[in-house]
Amino acid sequence: MPVAVQGIRKAFPGTLALDGVDLTVGAGEVHALLGANGSGKSTLVKTLTGVYQPDAGTIDVGDRQLRAIGSPTEAGELGIAVVHQESPLVDMLTVSECVALFRGYPTTGGRVRWKQLHCETAQLLERFDVRVDPRALAGLLSPAERALVTLAIALDRVSAGLQLLVLDEVTAALPEDQAQTYLERVGELARAGTPVLTVTHRLGELHGLATHVTVLRDGRVVHQDRAGAVDDEALVRLMVGGDPAAAAQAAPAGKAGDGAGEAGATDVPTATAAGVPTATAAGGARPAAGEGARLWTGRRGRGGERVLAVRALAGEVVRDASFELRAGEIVGVGGLAEAGVAELPQLLSGAARRTGGSIEVDGRPLPPGPDPRAAIDAGLALLPADRLRSGGVASLPVRENVVLPDAGRYWHRRRAERTALRHVIEDLDVRPPSADALFGALSGGNQQKILLAKWLLVGPSVLVLDDPTQGVDPGARATIFSLLRAAAAEGLAVLLFSTELEQLVSMCSRVLVLRDGTVAKQLSGDELTRETVSKWCYA
Repeated sequence: MPVAVQGIRKAFPGTLALDGVDLTVGAGEVHALLGANGSGKSTLVKTLTGVYQPDAGTIDVGDRQLRAIGSPTEAGELGIAVVHQESPLVDMLTVSECVALFRGYPTTGGRVRWKQLHCETAQLLERFDVRVDPRALAGLLSPAERALVTLAIALDRVSAGLQLLVLDEVTAALPEDQAQTYLERVGELARAGTPVLTVTHRLGELHGLATHVTVLRDGRVVHQDRAGAVDDEALVRLMVGGDPAAAAQAAPAGKAGDGAGEAGATDVPTATAAGVPTATAAGGARPAAGEGARLWTGRRGRGGERVLAVRALAGEVVRDASFELRAGEIVGVGGLAEAGVAELPQLLSGAARRTGGSIEVDGRPLPPGPDPRAAIDAGLALLPADRLRSGGVASLPVRENVVLPDAGRYWHRRRAERTALRHVIEDLDVRPPSADALFGALSGGNQQKILLAKWLLVGPSVLVLDDPTQGVDPGARATIFSLLRAAAAEGLAVLLFSTELEQLVSMCSRVLVLRDGTVAKQLSGDELTRETVSKWCYA
């Protein structure tokens, strides 16, 4: 029986995420769901899997028509399973124990039969060609290994007879050859009758796998047909809005979409003769340096000096990547996660060990790592993508999170600490406006404001931002972007990694596109349009 959604509508404050979406996945079909970031793909997946409940429309599962799926548990009971890009594995458990969370533990007389568990897990992993030790801790696996184990668990559960398997960018962290192995398995499952809905940015994955394609843009279906009805280039145009000339005009105007425009920001970048971006507001006002940039304590007035030099950098995925960054620049980095975009921030910040090449910050070479403190001491700071796991400490108050990287500066200097915290709360409009509020109790946008302030107060020459507005509300985005532009105008160099194309186009003077682990293209000037960036990233 097919699974279908009809007339699905879902709104959030200030945003219509889904606007009358119709989609059907029949038995034996692999239906690809495409769209740029912010198009509504994730909202539709969460509606199908019980995370969100729609404001209007119906969901048909088998012979049942529902107004909503009330929870992920209910979705599972209906036979809908989803595999997300983010792995559900528990770091402190072994791979076997993670598998047992889904399969159950083999027991005798109330005791776990560990040998049998490890053996059954090994057989499961071998069946799906996953070369991982069942006794290894999940937290020590690479991102690709975590994704492979998660995918194997999900495919194993399909054999129990699911109504729908949803793959939400599960191959994003996988090398293409490994991804292909499992996509072939997905194809086998579909041919056996399992309906599959796959969300992907890898258009190449559609060939020979997808039977149908739906493209979302701004919450609406703009294309729905059998796979192959239009070519990849046409799909990209459908995803980003079509006309290259229109896209080029829309970007400087801060058009509402996935990035700064969606945030409601009216500031847009322009390039000086030196190629260093500045910003002007819609009314002609520029963010006041005394207000917007006073949190950044780094060296000012450096006039485009080179502050970061990367030469032939290599890691597990990144290979032979070279580029430079100058004081006052905001430079973007785009591409797929498996192209090196996920690994590069970790290599630059010393969180991951590089296998080759060199990194210099203000002429100071960094050790191969892992050594994040060496990078911070040299003048490079990273604002990571995962706020709670890698960014802040949920159980500590705002004040301790802010001063944590440079606690010695405020030791026995309570007045200086109070002044810094007051500036953070005022300049970034932190809500609630209390330095004693627990970090974990803040909204995602306010958490990100605190983390940005924390690193600006350290005074780095280079600030690396890894998807800084992921899960951040529009108002917080506008505040964050305004502060970054003001700090860059004073001399801070910003390297912005973002999955949101509009953000790269509107914020950056140039964008580096990673493909196959290296810098494949640098876009600037007239080339820096949303459509061009999208083609280089996805096509």
